[in-house]
Amino acid sequence: MSRLIAKFNSYYADKPVLTIMITNAILGGIADTVAQSLTAIRTKSRRSLRVGDDISDGIEMPEYNEKSFAKDFMAPNKKLPPPFDFERLTRFMSFGFIMSPAQFHWFAFLSRAFPITKESATVPAMKRVAFDQLIFAPMGMLRFTSN
Repeated sequence: MSRLIAKFNSYYADKPVLTIMITNAILGGIADTVAQSLTAIRTKSRRSLRVGDDISDGIEMPEYNEKSFAKDFMAPNKKLPPPFDFERLTRFMSFGFIMSPAQFHWFAFLSRAFPITKESATVPAMKRVAFDQLIFAPMGMLRFTSN
């Protein structure tokens, strides 16, 4: 783990914006993958068999000719969770990648405008959070939802 951190720090020292862009894209991809996986697990658990449900569809395999097999068996099953959405994953990763330069410069501005020192840490941190949530976050949300 320490080698990974050292490598990240060396890349960040050489090319900070590019490093943040790649990092945000990877983190966005991980976050969306986790979200889609949790949604699939939740959907599957909600659609699980209840007491008194007819289980004959899950036990017996009726005779299929080629046309009905393709139509009935290959059709989306309402009991299965939704398939993994790679297009959505790509959108999340792209958003993180594209927004990173603006975020990098925004946080650099906040660091200059509200420096954190040993004597004063809480008030500048609160000002950073307030400025970020009141100014940058609405613009980021507008950009995110306008895709």
